[in-house]
Amino acid sequence: MSRSRRLIVASALALAGAVAVVAATSASGGQAAKKPIVIGAAVDLTSSMKPFDAPALAAAKIRAAEINARGGVGGRKIVIKVCDHQLKNQKACAAQLIGQGAQVALVTCDVEFAAPAVQEFINRGILTVSPCISTDEMGPKRFGKKGRLAFTLGSLAQDEGAAQAEFAIARGWRKAIVVKDNLLVYFRDVSDAFAKRFQELGGQIVQREAFTSFDKTITNVISRVAPTKADVISFVTAFGELPQFVAGLRSLGNNTPILNSWGGDGTYWNPDNPKVTSYYFDTYASVFGDDPDPAVRRIISKMKAAGHAPVTGGFILGAASIDAIAAAIERNHGSTKGSLLASTFEKFRGLQTVSGPVSYSTKFHGVVGRPFRMMVINNNRAKFLRLWKAKKPAEIG
Repeated sequence: MSRSRRLIVASALALAGAVAVVAATSASGGQAAKKPIVIGAAVDLTSSMKPFDAPALAAAKIRAAEINARGGVGGRKIVIKVCDHQLKNQKACAAQLIGQGAQVALVTCDVEFAAPAVQEFINRGILTVSPCISTDEMGPKRFGKKGRLAFTLGSLAQDEGAAQAEFAIARGWRKAIVVKDNLLVYFRDVSDAFAKRFQELGGQIVQREAFTSFDKTITNVISRVAPTKADVISFVTAFGELPQFVAGLRSLGNNTPILNSWGGDGTYWNPDNPKVTSYYFDTYASVFGDDPDPAVRRIISKMKAAGHAPVTGGFILGAASIDAIAAAIERNHGSTKGSLLASTFEKFRGLQTVSGPVSYSTKFHGVVGRPFRMMVINNNRAKFLRLWKAKKPAEIG
């Protein structure tokens, strides 16, 4: 072989070797070639869950962008793909997102509305997380064995209702009226948890009423509640009956403090006349510029800059969902296998997220023991009062 021929062969072999090295680096997961972590969000951006789902999604995107700016999760960027199911196409949205490569799922902030999408995702072995479902049904209780893949960053109703009751007793409110909205499991469970813990602490329930949102019976409830003497009214709801009830009572001269859940967060619903006064609620973050955590205030600023100013504190759970998902993937060395991630979620004890410490167990796939922001609205102006952590969840079965 001539000298020139040998040089040509040697050069060709060197080039082939270089290509092989590049290919091997790509296959082994070099950072430049690592595939993204795809999170599929089947949420409502159109209908009655929009006030809860949309801010949580916006915060999730901001948190994902922050993590990506730091190099992602093990060098992999987080990509969030979205399908707006409008509370009627949940299953179809989940199937669409699975087809688009979703490895982890985010779903609507109510278990009944989320259920069709949850079922579709968990049937495919995908870890499924709701930012703000607040009942113990997001897990095996509702979805059976496959429900081990279902979690929520929302605090359980048993914990929230207990926190409300403890807060009420601490303020010297000893006699309560309980008005239960039967529309959602969440409303019912928080209401029952409040009543149970309130009575455990020596409080007295002097009247119980019930209605179902949109059934047009709230005016009858108002007329029955208005003349009753009490220290506080537990009224857990989030829809049109909320401003009706508050304005109706105040118009009739009943100024008893009203205590609601985070579903009644915000001032967007406040009637102008009469203005909302002596209205208390718990929430996950204050959107009124006075949240005690600078990390929360930073995300609020970013949401405002992006044109998505939150109106309720539930938005922060969207960001916390990304924190928890990222932590689980990191602890599993980059794996997105649903069963592995679920096992890791169940082991979280005091995981630090932007929403506060998060803990789960094999029994509870919702959060227990995280402090709530206790808030008050007077003259249509809301403010943060204090943090409150329930001493123990209420046992409501």
